[in-house]
Amino acid sequence: MARLDDIRISYVVALIERRFAEPCAVEELARAGNMSPSYLTRLFREQTGRSPASFVREVRLRRAYELVQTTFLSIKEVMAAVGWNDPSHFSRAFKQRFGVSPQGLREALQREFASARRA
Repeated sequence: MARLDDIRISYVVALIERRFAEPCAVEELARAGNMSPSYLTRLFREQTGRSPASFVREVRLRRAYELVQTTFLSIKEVMAAVGWNDPSHFSRAFKQRFGVSPQGLREALQREFASARRA
């Protein structure tokens, strides 16, 4: 990510990273950063290289990846924990981002663990 020169964008990024599982409307983020939604979107894209919605999606997907790797939560529980509502959309987005579905990642980790235990 690019260096964040504007303190308002730094604040919005921190807010997104703290509250990623909650609904995140551009209007709310703009209000938190004390600017208009259109200015937030433009400045956010200049500072981060992506739109606020795209950034939220990336934060949620990264956290979902961590949860699949490090917890025994079901995929539906992971999805809910990161604020995703649609299972098929979540699975597609996860696979597009990481090259494997959430279930595929979990199964690969289980196989790896099982083979390590045998060794």
